[in-house]
Amino acid sequence: MSDTTNIKRQLLNSLKRGTGEAYLIVKDNPKIDFSTQIIKGALNIFAYDGQSEGSRAKYIFDIISISKQKDKIRKAVLQGIATEQNDTWSLTHLFDLTKHYAEQGDTEARQAIYDRFLNHPIDHSDWVGYSEILELDGFNGLLFIAEKFGKYIEQNPDDWQDDNIIRHYQDENIDLKVYEELENASKSNKFIKLYLHTITKTRNEQEKYRQEKNTVEYSDIVDEVINSRPFLSHWRSQNLTEQEISKIATRLLTEKSKTNIEKLLEIFSDYKFPFDSEFILNLAKQKKSLKYRIIEFAINALKHLKSNSIRQFAILNIQSSKRPYEYLEILISNYEKGDFKILCDIATKFNDEHIIENLAATLTEIYKANKTAECKQPLEILYNKMNCGIHRNGILEVLIENNVLSDKIKNEIPFDSYLATRELLNKKNGR
Repeated sequence: MSDTTNIKRQLLNSLKRGTGEAYLIVKDNPKIDFSTQIIKGALNIFAYDGQSEGSRAKYIFDIISISKQKDKIRKAVLQGIATEQNDTWSLTHLFDLTKHYAEQGDTEARQAIYDRFLNHPIDHSDWVGYSEILELDGFNGLLFIAEKFGKYIEQNPDDWQDDNIIRHYQDENIDLKVYEELENASKSNKFIKLYLHTITKTRNEQEKYRQEKNTVEYSDIVDEVINSRPFLSHWRSQNLTEQEISKIATRLLTEKSKTNIEKLLEIFSDYKFPFDSEFILNLAKQKKSLKYRIIEFAINALKHLKSNSIRQFAILNIQSSKRPYEYLEILISNYEKGDFKILCDIATKFNDEHIIENLAATLTEIYKANKTAECKQPLEILYNKMNCGIHRNGILEVLIENNVLSDKIKNEIPFDSYLATRELLNKKNGR
């Protein structure tokens, strides 16, 4: 295999992960044609969670800007925005990327954005592209969007629309009475009028649903946890008082129903169980069930508790389980010097992106709670495997905080796909 082939493979690997290494590779190898690899990065959002992470358009556009094959890549981007039908987040990425061309005066790119908006939309993604139109053309862009939706609703009378787009624009333009301006425009434009009418209809239906939902009343926090929808009680735990936590824990100690145990126990994934930790440990040691998540929630609760027996339970299962990563969170409160070796072994062993994502989140929490230079090796292993910009940011924060950031990674940070990561070094230097 030639050096050029290896370099291209290295570039594509970096593009998929979103690291700044890709930019540096292109910059340092001006004689190599990387257009095939860059086009793959332009047409696809390789992020683990494109919705949460957001667009990588700035990242790709920076790389395109130093490429020798700009025209070829641009044509592929315009073709991509016109034809992408499979993935919502790849399409949002393409809209954003095309916007970068439009902002530089590329009229064909601007037109491509307008042509694609609400044209053969991906299911449940008819909104894609609205933010780019608003950024490019402000209120005139909003008028276009409103009219386009009105025409779409006329052809699809069962379609519904909420006021999210209008509220978004209003939040960005507080001096403008956006809804009033749209109402004025609707007097001479039946499609804008239909759009606004549909929004009102949706708002009334949502308000009716909220009123019906709010009629449920609970006698106390235990009643609420037990009788709320399964596994949604965590929304309430964000505001629990010590008294409420104690009340839930007291009920858990005597509860016999496995369904109720499950619901009560989930609370302690977020809060420390206030009584004897052996009670939670014994729940975690139960035989696994396909019907209940008691063991899963018990293990989650153990991350807040510390004891020799809890640590022994964690180490035993980490070393013997087929899914050792399920027990790693326990080390958040039970980490000891030298445990980095265990974490390195696990980080090296697994390559599945879902497991890597889980490991990145967990190891970051472990080393936030246990500051040590030992974090360097296991976190670097994950850095070189993961494609989630959000959790990569967390890993880099820990490496920086522990003063173990390598020169190689330091050089890549200013070109990372996750824009918040690009600012990490400035934050460290107080800029």
